[in-house]
This record gives sequence, structure tokens and C-alpha cells, in this order.
Amino acid sequence: MKKAILAAAAAIGFAVPASAGVITLGGITQNGANDFTFTYQGTLGPDEGLRAGDRLIIYDFRGYIDGSISADGNANVVVSVENTSPGGIVTPGFNDDPSLVNLVFTYMGPDFRNTGGPFTPFDFNGLSARSTLGGMGVDAFFGLSTKNNPDGTPGGSNTAVFSLGQVTVPAAAVPEPATWAMMLGGFGLLGATARRRARPGRVTS
Repeated sequence: MKKAILAAAAAIGFAVPASAGVITLGGITQNGANDFTFTYQGTLGPDEGLRAGDRLIIYDFRGYIDGSISADGNANVVVSVENTSPGGIVTPGFNDDPSLVNLVFTYMGPDFRNTGGPFTPFDFNGLSARSTLGGMGVDAFFGLSTKNNPDGTPGGSNTAVFSLGQVTVPAAAVPEPATWAMMLGGFGLLGATARRRARPGRVTS
């Protein structure tokens, strides 16, 4: 039963409203050269439930390694990738870059806490994908879920809701401070050499 609940909860991620949950980066694991696993965790909000077709999209997952997306074996969550996501809404200030992969986690199980709420928030984890990049950037996510209360009113239980937010995604690694110092020192030496070569020779009579 707990595995089924985890499978249900793992399908979504949420943003700002008080009744909604959140999704965050749980960690980055280096598996080898140019191979990093990004793992996501979050909370199913008290007013959030799930129906078949509800989904989470993490936009523009840079450096995606083919076949690496996972929902940690949760049978009720179908994982896929796409370069554009029709029907998804992008957080203002971001766009859906068609040259970059979007991670898509779609819930296909039975109705889960979509009426009778609010419920106690429920923590989930197990969403992941691998990237050739180990740095951290920020991009958008879209979560489609199901409102679970109040019952019997328009816009109440068993109606679709969505959330927008920002989430950490792979990016090119930023050089360490020592590396920056070496680079700047190198640029300084190049500048000094260029100045020395450009200085006119002294004319003697």
C-alpha cells in the first residue's frame, strides 16, 4: 500500500499556493565522468490528489542521458521525455526550448485522495534523471493535479488544478575559486605580454 501511495505522490510537483505542495532537488550524485544523477523530492499538498493523466513536467533538462529518466520503479507512474510539451504551461520568465529535453512523469493509477480532503501533507521522492552536466541552473516546472475539497461545489473536489514554479536543473559547472584565480592570472600574463610586444622600440642617435 505504501508503495502505491508513493507512486501516486511521485507524479506531481507544485508551487506557490498555501494548499499546494513543492518540488525540490533532493541531490546530485556523480556516477562517473560526465554522468550525474539529479534526484527530486517534494510534498503532496493537503488539497492535492491525483487522477489518471495528471502529470509533472520539468522543462529543459540539459545534458539528458538517453533512457535515464526514472520514477524509482513506481508502477503507477509512466516516465517519458519530449522536446516540447503541448498543454503544459511555462512559468513566466522562462520558455520551453525545443532543443532541450523535458522530463515528464504521468500518473496512470487509480484515483488517489482526490475527494474528502484536506489531508495531511505527504512527502515523496524517487523522481530522477541523469545528465552529462554537473552544475546547477534554474528552469520551470508544471504540475497538473486534482483538487480534493470542498466536495459538491463547482471548482471543488475532483477538478483539475495546476501549479507553476522553478526547479533546479543541470547546467555547466562553474569553475572553482582556485580555477578562477588561475584563469585570471593567465589572462593577466597574456595582457602583460601583449603590452610588452606593443611597446615601441627606443630610437638612439
